[in-house]
Amino acid sequence: MNTSPSQTAINFASYPREFQQVILEKSQNFIDRPFIFTAINEFLHHHNRGYFTIVGVPGSGKSAILAKYVTENSNVVYYNAQVEGKNCAEEFLKDVCTQLIRGMENGEWGTEIPDNATEGSWFLSLLLQKISEKLQAPQRLIIAIDALDAIDRNSQPTGTNLFYLPRYLPDGVYFILTRRPFKREKSGLLIEVPSQILDLSQYSEQNWDDVHSFIQHWQKMKQEGLSDVALKVLRVLTSASKGGMSASAIAQIIDEDEYEVEEVLENWLEFLVQQRIETKTNYSFYHASFRNWLAGRLSNSKIE
Repeated sequence: MNTSPSQTAINFASYPREFQQVILEKSQNFIDRPFIFTAINEFLHHHNRGYFTIVGVPGSGKSAILAKYVTENSNVVYYNAQVEGKNCAEEFLKDVCTQLIRGMENGEWGTEIPDNATEGSWFLSLLLQKISEKLQAPQRLIIAIDALDAIDRNSQPTGTNLFYLPRYLPDGVYFILTRRPFKREKSGLLIEVPSQILDLSQYSEQNWDDVHSFIQHWQKMKQEGLSDVALKVLRVLTSASKGGMSASAIAQIIDEDEYEVEEVLENWLEFLVQQRIETKTNYSFYHASFRNWLAGRLSNSKIE
C-alpha cells in the first residue's frame, strides 16, 4: 500500500496519549482499500493545499482508514473529536496547535500556546503560515481530523467554521477529514481552497462487512493449509473474466482433476457467484474487491 508522501516512520510519542491508543486500536481494524489512498495521493499531487473529506455512515470504516493513514505517514497531525472531552473548538485548537509547536524544530514558539490561542482561528492560521514558509518540496503538512461531525456546535459562535478551520490555507497545508453524510448547505465549513469529497456509499461493491468476512475466511484457510490445487484454482478465478469459469474449464487450465477443483470451489462457495450457462455452472467472485484483494496476495511468491 502506497499511502505515504513521506519517508520516515510515525513517532507516536508526538501525539497526546489519549489519541495514541485510539490510533492503535482503529488501525488494527483497517481493511485495505487502495482506491481511497490513491484518491488522497492524487489530491495531494494535483493541489498545493486543500481539504479532503471522507464521508461514510457509522461502521463504514472511516476511523480505521484515517488511523492507518496516520500510522503510515510521519507528517500528519491527528485529532479525534469522538474522544471524550475533545468535541469542542477550544480543545481542538489547544491540542492541534500544541502538536504543531512541538513539531517545529527551532522551538521559536516555545512549548506552550498563548492564552488567547483558542479565541478563533488566528493562532492556528499563523502557525500554518509559518510552517508553510519553512516547507521544502515535496514536504507537506497534513492535519487529520476524525469524526468532524461529533463537534458540539454550541462550543463556538454560529456561522463560524467547525473547529474554526481556516477558510484559506497556505501552500503545502492540507486537512483530511472524516464525517458522516451531510447536506452541503449544512456542512459547517466555508472554504475557498481546493477540496474533494470521497463518499464511501458510492463504492457499493465495497461491502466492508463482507470484505472482513472474506479476509477472515482467507486466514482460516491458510491456517488449515492451502493445497497446490486450491492455489491454482484461486489464481484462475482472480484472473477470470466477469462471466466466470466452470469447474471443468478450470481443471483443464491447471491440468488437475475436476473433482478436486469442485472441492476447492465448495470451500469458497459463499464468496462466489454461480451462473448457469446451458449445462455448465460458471463461478466468479461476487465482489471485484475480493478478487483484487486476493490477486494481490496470490501474486507474491510467498503467500501472505
